Amino acid sequence: MANTFLRRLSLPAALAVLTAAASAFGAGTAHAADPGGPCDPRVSKYGLYEVSTAVVEPVLTHWKGITIAPGTTGSIETTVTEVQNVSTTFNASTEINSEVGAFFAKVSVKVGFSVQTSKSSSSTWSQKVTLNFSRPGDYAVFKGTNRVQGKADEYVCLPRDFRYPNSGDGYWAYLFGSHPVYSTFDAQIEGTVSCDTPVSPGTVQELARNKLVCH
Repeated sequence: MANTFLRRLSLPAALAVLTAAASAFGAGTAHAADPGGPCDPRVSKYGLYEVSTAVVEPVLTHWKGITIAPGTTGSIETTVTEVQNVSTTFNASTEINSEVGAFFAKVSVKVGFSVQTSKSSSSTWSQKVTLNFSRPGDYAVFKGTNRVQGKADEYVCLPRDFRYPNSGDGYWAYLFGSHPVYSTFDAQIEGTVSCDTPVSPGTVQELARNKLVCH
Protein backbone atom coordinates (compact mmCIF):
# COMPACT_ATOMS: atom_id res chain seq x y z
CA MET A 1 0.00 0.00 0.00
CA ALA A 2 2.75 2.47 0.95
CA ASN A 3 4.75 1.72 -2.21
CA THR A 4 1.65 2.25 -4.37
CA PHE A 5 1.05 5.56 -2.62
CA LEU A 6 4.62 6.73 -3.31
CA ARG A 7 4.42 5.76 -6.99
CA ARG A 8 1.37 8.00 -7.37
CA LEU A 9 3.29 11.02 -6.03
CA SER A 10 5.62 13.26 -7.99
CA LEU A 11 9.35 12.80 -7.27
CA PRO A 12 9.62 15.86 -4.96
CA ALA A 13 6.51 14.79 -3.04
CA ALA A 14 7.76 11.21 -2.68
CA LEU A 15 11.11 12.45 -1.37
CA ALA A 16 9.29 14.62 1.15
CA VAL A 17 7.45 11.55 2.44
CA LEU A 18 10.72 9.60 2.75
CA THR A 19 12.38 12.48 4.58
CA ALA A 20 9.50 12.63 7.05
CA ALA A 21 9.75 8.86 7.57
CA ALA A 22 13.47 9.16 8.28
CA SER A 23 12.76 11.82 10.90
CA ALA A 24 10.21 9.56 12.56
CA PHE A 25 12.76 6.73 12.48
CA GLY A 26 15.02 8.75 14.74
CA ALA A 27 12.27 10.09 16.98
CA GLY A 28 10.39 8.49 19.85
CA THR A 29 10.87 8.09 23.58
CA ALA A 30 13.86 9.36 25.54
CA HIS A 31 17.14 7.70 24.69
CA ALA A 32 20.88 8.24 24.99
CA ALA A 33 22.31 11.50 23.75
CA ASP A 34 22.71 11.90 19.98
CA PRO A 35 26.17 10.44 19.23
CA GLY A 36 26.73 13.04 16.52
CA GLY A 37 29.24 12.84 13.72
CA PRO A 38 28.83 11.74 10.11
CA CYS A 39 28.84 8.16 8.89
CA ASP A 40 29.01 6.26 5.61
CA PRO A 41 25.95 4.00 5.06
CA ARG A 42 27.93 1.98 2.53
CA VAL A 43 30.48 0.98 5.18
CA SER A 44 29.01 1.22 8.67
CA LYS A 45 25.23 1.05 8.51
CA TYR A 46 24.91 -0.74 11.86
CA GLY A 47 27.01 -1.13 14.99
CA LEU A 48 26.76 2.14 16.92
CA TYR A 49 25.48 1.75 20.49
CA GLU A 50 25.10 4.18 23.36
CA VAL A 51 24.50 3.42 27.06
CA SER A 52 20.83 3.67 28.01
CA THR A 53 20.91 2.20 31.55
CA ALA A 54 23.66 0.83 33.81
CA VAL A 55 22.93 -0.91 37.14
CA VAL A 56 25.87 -1.84 39.38
CA GLU A 57 25.59 -4.63 41.96
CA PRO A 58 28.11 -6.68 43.98
CA VAL A 59 28.43 -10.36 43.08
CA LEU A 60 30.09 -13.10 45.12
CA THR A 61 31.81 -15.44 42.64
CA HIS A 62 33.91 -17.73 44.91
CA TRP A 63 33.64 -18.55 48.63
CA LYS A 64 34.88 -20.93 51.31
CA GLY A 65 34.46 -20.96 55.07
CA ILE A 66 37.53 -21.98 57.05
CA THR A 67 38.42 -22.27 60.73
CA ILE A 68 41.85 -21.17 61.91
CA ALA A 69 42.65 -23.14 65.06
CA PRO A 70 44.87 -21.74 67.80
CA GLY A 71 48.51 -22.28 66.95
CA THR A 72 47.90 -22.58 63.21
CA THR A 73 48.01 -18.93 62.21
CA GLY A 74 50.27 -17.68 59.48
CA SER A 75 50.30 -18.08 55.71
CA ILE A 76 47.64 -20.51 54.50
CA GLU A 77 46.73 -21.63 50.98
CA THR A 78 43.19 -22.80 50.26
CA THR A 79 40.93 -23.42 47.27
CA VAL A 80 37.65 -21.53 47.04
CA THR A 81 34.50 -22.87 45.38
CA GLU A 82 32.72 -21.06 42.56
CA VAL A 83 29.40 -19.66 43.77
CA GLN A 84 28.30 -17.69 40.74
CA ASN A 85 29.74 -16.98 37.32
CA VAL A 86 29.66 -13.56 35.68
CA SER A 87 30.67 -12.84 32.08
CA THR A 88 30.59 -10.20 29.40
CA THR A 89 27.54 -10.62 27.19
CA PHE A 90 25.73 -8.48 24.65
CA ASN A 91 22.21 -9.56 23.72
CA ALA A 92 22.94 -12.94 25.36
CA SER A 93 26.01 -13.48 23.15
CA THR A 94 29.51 -13.89 24.59
CA GLU A 95 31.13 -13.05 21.25
CA ILE A 96 32.34 -9.47 21.62
CA ASN A 97 33.24 -7.73 18.34
CA SER A 98 35.00 -4.37 18.02
CA GLU A 99 31.74 -2.37 17.97
CA VAL A 100 30.49 -4.02 21.17
CA GLY A 101 33.92 -3.62 22.75
CA ALA A 102 33.72 0.11 22.03
CA PHE A 103 30.29 0.15 23.67
CA PHE A 104 31.67 -1.45 26.85
CA ALA A 105 34.32 1.28 26.95
CA LYS A 106 31.41 3.75 27.11
CA VAL A 107 29.94 1.74 29.99
CA SER A 108 33.23 2.25 31.88
CA VAL A 109 32.84 6.01 31.49
CA LYS A 110 29.20 5.80 32.62
CA VAL A 111 29.86 3.87 35.85
CA GLY A 112 33.24 5.42 36.68
CA PHE A 113 35.40 2.27 36.69
CA SER A 114 36.91 -0.03 34.09
CA VAL A 115 34.72 -2.96 33.00
CA GLN A 116 35.59 -5.91 30.77
CA THR A 117 35.58 -4.91 27.09
CA SER A 118 36.27 -8.31 25.55
CA LYS A 119 35.10 -11.91 25.96
CA SER A 120 35.69 -12.66 29.63
CA SER A 121 34.33 -14.71 32.53
CA SER A 122 35.01 -14.90 36.27
CA SER A 123 35.43 -18.67 35.87
CA THR A 124 38.92 -17.95 34.53
CA TRP A 125 39.98 -16.58 37.92
CA SER A 126 42.31 -18.98 39.73
CA GLN A 127 40.57 -20.76 42.60
CA LYS A 128 43.60 -20.91 44.90
CA VAL A 129 44.07 -18.16 47.47
CA THR A 130 47.04 -17.61 49.79
CA LEU A 131 46.40 -15.38 52.79
CA ASN A 132 47.93 -14.51 56.15
CA PHE A 133 45.95 -14.96 59.37
CA SER A 134 47.13 -13.33 62.57
CA ARG A 135 44.58 -14.81 64.97
CA PRO A 136 42.37 -17.92 65.20
CA GLY A 137 38.67 -17.88 64.36
CA ASP A 138 36.10 -18.56 61.64
CA TYR A 139 36.67 -16.79 58.33
CA ALA A 140 35.15 -16.52 54.88
CA VAL A 141 37.67 -16.56 52.05
CA PHE A 142 36.12 -14.99 48.98
CA LYS A 143 36.39 -13.58 45.49
CA GLY A 144 33.87 -11.33 43.81
CA THR A 145 33.29 -8.32 41.62
CA ASN A 146 30.85 -5.58 40.75
CA ARG A 147 28.55 -6.60 37.91
CA VAL A 148 27.10 -4.00 35.53
CA GLN A 149 23.88 -4.75 33.66
CA GLY A 150 21.58 -2.63 31.56
CA LYS A 151 20.29 -1.73 28.12
CA ALA A 152 21.83 -0.05 25.11
CA ASP A 153 20.35 2.32 22.54
CA GLU A 154 21.07 1.35 18.95
CA TYR A 155 21.71 3.73 16.07
CA VAL A 156 21.69 3.11 12.32
CA CYS A 157 23.48 5.08 9.61
CA LEU A 158 21.02 6.60 7.12
CA PRO A 159 21.73 8.55 3.92
CA ARG A 160 21.53 12.28 4.50
CA ASP A 161 19.79 12.63 1.13
CA PHE A 162 17.66 9.67 0.03
CA ARG A 163 18.08 10.72 -3.59
CA TYR A 164 21.74 9.70 -3.34
CA PRO A 165 21.82 6.57 -1.14
CA ASN A 166 25.33 5.63 -2.35
CA SER A 167 26.97 9.00 -1.84
CA GLY A 168 28.59 7.98 1.44
CA ASP A 169 27.12 11.00 3.21
CA GLY A 170 25.05 9.77 6.15
CA TYR A 171 24.04 10.43 9.76
CA TRP A 172 23.38 8.26 12.82
CA ALA A 173 19.66 7.94 13.58
CA TYR A 174 18.13 6.43 16.69
CA LEU A 175 16.66 2.99 15.98
CA PHE A 176 13.38 3.28 17.85
CA GLY A 177 12.48 0.27 19.99
CA SER A 178 15.87 -1.47 19.76
CA HIS A 179 17.36 -1.97 23.25
CA PRO A 180 20.04 -4.69 23.32
CA VAL A 181 20.74 -5.93 26.86
CA TYR A 182 24.27 -6.32 28.18
CA SER A 183 26.23 -7.56 31.18
CA THR A 184 29.85 -7.00 32.19
CA PHE A 185 31.90 -6.68 35.36
CA ASP A 186 34.67 -4.93 37.27
CA ALA A 187 38.08 -6.25 38.33
CA GLN A 188 38.42 -9.11 40.82
CA ILE A 189 37.97 -8.40 44.54
CA GLU A 190 39.32 -11.00 46.99
CA GLY A 191 40.06 -11.27 50.70
CA THR A 192 38.78 -12.62 54.00
CA VAL A 193 36.14 -11.56 56.50
CA SER A 194 35.12 -12.84 59.91
CA CYS A 195 31.89 -12.37 61.83
CA ASP A 196 33.25 -9.27 63.55
CA THR A 197 34.80 -7.69 60.43
CA PRO A 198 33.23 -4.28 59.71
CA VAL A 199 31.83 -4.26 56.16
CA SER A 200 30.06 -1.61 54.11
CA PRO A 201 26.50 -2.33 52.95
CA GLY A 202 26.11 -3.34 49.31
CA THR A 203 29.64 -4.74 48.93
CA VAL A 204 31.19 -8.09 48.02
CA GLN A 205 32.62 -8.21 51.56
CA GLU A 206 29.11 -8.02 53.02
CA LEU A 207 27.91 -10.87 50.78
CA ALA A 208 30.85 -13.01 51.90
CA ARG A 209 30.29 -12.35 55.61
CA ASN A 210 26.56 -13.06 55.30
CA LYS A 211 27.37 -16.65 54.29
CA LEU A 212 29.21 -17.26 57.57
CA VAL A 213 27.32 -18.84 60.48
CA CYS A 214 27.79 -16.08 63.04
CA HIS A 215 26.56 -16.47 66.62
